[in-house]
Amino acid sequence: MLAVILVTAPAAAQIPTPASVLGFEPGADFHLATYEESVEYFQLLDASSDRISMMRAGRTSEGRDWWIALISSPENLSSVEQYRDIADKLAHPAELSDSEAQSLSLEGKAIVDVNGGLHASEVAGAQHTIQLAYELVADESPRISAIRQNVITVLWPSLNPDGQTMIADWYSSNIGTPYEVSSMPWLYQKYIGHDNNRDAYMLNMIESRVLARTWQEWDPQIIYVHHQSSPFPTRIWLPPFAEPIASFTPPIMARTVNTIGMTIAQMLESRGMPGAVHMGTGFDAWYPGYVDYLPMMQNQAAFWTETALYRYATPHFYTLSDFPPARRDLRVESLYPSPWKGGWWRLSDAVDYMRVGSLAVLDYAAKYKEDLLYNRYQSGRDVIRKYETSAPYAYFIPQDQPDPVAPVELLRRLAFNGLRIYQLNQDVTHEGLTQDAGTWVLPLDQEFGELARQVLSVQEYPDLREYPDGPPEQPYDAAGWTLSYQMDVNVIEVTQPLTPEILSAMQELETEALAWEEEIADASP
Repeated sequence: MLAVILVTAPAAAQIPTPASVLGFEPGADFHLATYEESVEYFQLLDASSDRISMMRAGRTSEGRDWWIALISSPENLSSVEQYRDIADKLAHPAELSDSEAQSLSLEGKAIVDVNGGLHASEVAGAQHTIQLAYELVADESPRISAIRQNVITVLWPSLNPDGQTMIADWYSSNIGTPYEVSSMPWLYQKYIGHDNNRDAYMLNMIESRVLARTWQEWDPQIIYVHHQSSPFPTRIWLPPFAEPIASFTPPIMARTVNTIGMTIAQMLESRGMPGAVHMGTGFDAWYPGYVDYLPMMQNQAAFWTETALYRYATPHFYTLSDFPPARRDLRVESLYPSPWKGGWWRLSDAVDYMRVGSLAVLDYAAKYKEDLLYNRYQSGRDVIRKYETSAPYAYFIPQDQPDPVAPVELLRRLAFNGLRIYQLNQDVTHEGLTQDAGTWVLPLDQEFGELARQVLSVQEYPDLREYPDGPPEQPYDAAGWTLSYQMDVNVIEVTQPLTPEILSAMQELETEALAWEEEIADASP
């Protein structure tokens, strides 16, 4: 288990503002905080208040300590293990009845993961977390107090510590030169760069493993990842996603994310912040490899948003002549009812849109925490019931493979993402085929069964057209990824229920997770 060290400083102590530590407000023109500066501020918050507790989640590829902050009421933080245990029980519902789950949902607290900075050149995300932390700790308004009372916020200062510092240093070195808004000429995350959000099921990167492991440790009901690439001239793109979405997305989770997207838009409108848009033809959720969407198949409401970006912390002025011709009439649309009219766009604007987005999500969680907790249970329960009575019931993975290492690597990744793997201790016969002792079995009647189905089934991308009989719409990302094909592993789909003989021959493969130790350089199991 991850160790949580709770502070004892009273909430009424003098709480430092971001500007008093950084020397500038988060989002100020021509200023970017490095990861080290951000963590310094978070640690000072930790030392000054009993509403926040910093903890180390792991280490990055370049060796930086990677931190998260738990923010809630002092009472919740003192009982955080109790609430984490409740979240864990609801996430794994096989041993619970509906009435037990309802009782736990009433007793528990919503756990919401908020973060930014995954794509380090999308700089507002890792700047907004600084301001958000201050507000969640220091603000005494009824809305924020209710959030602290009902929600445990898991706030990452940045999802890409290495990249945050690289980009901040690069930008700072070029301010006032012809290269002020130039792209950094090396990757902002070791080996993988901008594709660091596409490693969710392969888990090749240390950072992906730390993230997956932390989310399994805390079992958040909502995961919100901030990005910064809204379709111009809109100011923020929000769910619902464009078509298509992943074939095996649990419907309760899809509905929850759609509702949250509209909730964010409503709060933005209420604060006079125009330009929110939904759906469109850009950001679909077909590909399950996104770190900010794969948790949907683990019955977590996971999503991302895209806030507008110019470049780094340099402000820019837009006129209607900069807009695409189709947007210059500022036409009101059902999913874009308050078109942005142009003007200055600063990093502080992007930070503010993200801050309001995060607060809207936390406010939603505070108001509907019982529903969020119970829906996590219900979604997992429904997946179990689905595959108890419908095919495919399981997958057999024989040991006899062209590459004997490949099935092990495939199954390791599924197991790291929370799927339970079994192995036959004797030969069995099923559907006319003999499965040898040692064959691996992946039953689908488990709470994350849709994840296995999503990555092992053959994809059939829908025939979506730009207009009737027109050209196909371009997929936003990968259209196919069947892991058994990509890794050349023979995976046998089981179309009839597993017999009692097979069930009695299945032994679950188990291993103990390693504790975070100083000498461990990554998050491998």
